[in-house]
Amino acid sequence: MFLKLIVYVLILFLVGCSKNNDLGDSRKFEFTYQIMLDKSDSHVQVWFPVPKSSEVQSISNETIIHDNLECEKLSESIHGNNYYYCENKNGLIDNVKIIYKCYVERKEHGVVNYTNLTTRNYDKGTNNITVPEGDIFADIISENNLSSKDMRSVYDYVLDGMHYGKPTNDKNNPNYKYVNGGVNKNTGQEWLPKDITYGRLMVNQNELVDKQNENDKYAYGNGNAVYACDIGVGNCTDYHSYFMSLSRTLGVPARFHMGFNVPSKDISGSIGGYHCWADYYQKDEGWYPVDISEADKNPSKTDFFFGNLDFNRVEFTTGRDIELYKYEKHINFFIYPLVEGTKFKKDFSYKNI
Repeated sequence: MFLKLIVYVLILFLVGCSKNNDLGDSRKFEFTYQIMLDKSDSHVQVWFPVPKSSEVQSISNETIIHDNLECEKLSESIHGNNYYYCENKNGLIDNVKIIYKCYVERKEHGVVNYTNLTTRNYDKGTNNITVPEGDIFADIISENNLSSKDMRSVYDYVLDGMHYGKPTNDKNNPNYKYVNGGVNKNTGQEWLPKDITYGRLMVNQNELVDKQNENDKYAYGNGNAVYACDIGVGNCTDYHSYFMSLSRTLGVPARFHMGFNVPSKDISGSIGGYHCWADYYQKDEGWYPVDISEADKNPSKTDFFFGNLDFNRVEFTTGRDIELYKYEKHINFFIYPLVEGTKFKKDFSYKNI
């Protein structure tokens, strides 16, 4: 009887000490990140991110091939992101490849308490203008009765106000569909209809392209929260920067996560581009994930993506305005390779294991 009591108390203790009971099923795959570099007579430098293990993903079996380049794995000090710095001071006598591979086990999850993570870097605006705090967001909060006690209201406000799209007038660009009658397969509706207006500036669909200014990063895909607020059309960077600015203005720490969605329908395949999401912090509870752009693309997942993430993804970096060794500027966000001294191409792929 005494032994049974000890076992019972021990079980209660272990359950009480578990900080992350909100972890679900997992998926395993191999991820390949490839950079193809052209030959060059110049000093060639390459920076590219690599994923690291955390409470929600395990990274193992890492390998790297880097012909004719010296490569060093580093970690930046603010967010703890891992990356490689590769160089050849004498240039490249031929085209070369950098091939990084790793095994990923990614978990579906809800709220998470991350080890040794503080809110210090995630409770205010960044050095870059792209995640500001200010009167415009305070006004939005006041006008729409948004509250830090009801973060679902912030999520829903961004979801309702934003429209997924990448406006371009280039007919050869695959994103042209967004302003040319392309249809979202999940809803059967046009991505960007002509019969509504967009953003706080109430922009018409035929004005979306002209409103962009890439020189000032006032365009989709830069994670510019003011642009997202004004124009109301963008990709995952815009949705989540908007959410972060509102959250931080409310005094709620919020973070930016950058990685890749990994298709689930095939055993292996290519990955077209990056994906990003966010999470926000609640004291004594942990970090709640949100993926608003995915919820907008697939409304059946709206409730799920408030406080949950699926396992069909891998995270590479966290945070904005990242500082890298020997790189002279802050990096707005870090997912694609940065290359100096030559031209390059990139490729991403996966294989289930």
